[in-house]
Amino acid sequence: MSKIATTGQLREFLASTLNGVANGTFDLEKAKNVVKLSQQINESFYAEIKVARVQHDLGNDNTKLGDLALK
Repeated sequence: MSKIATTGQLREFLASTLNGVANGTFDLEKAKNVVKLSQQINESFYAEIKVARVQHDLGNDNTKLGDLALK
């Protein structure tokens, strides 16, 4: 996979990494770094969903996931 563009592709990549560690084809230290980076991505997903939920509750349903401004 050359580019991860969706949450499904991210899950697929992480599962592939896990399988690689399990069968000895992926370095454990590299896998630990992949997990740390993916946790940061996951936290950003969670934060964006929380913002979208607040916006929805306030009647502002114009925020598309993935387009949250970082101002």
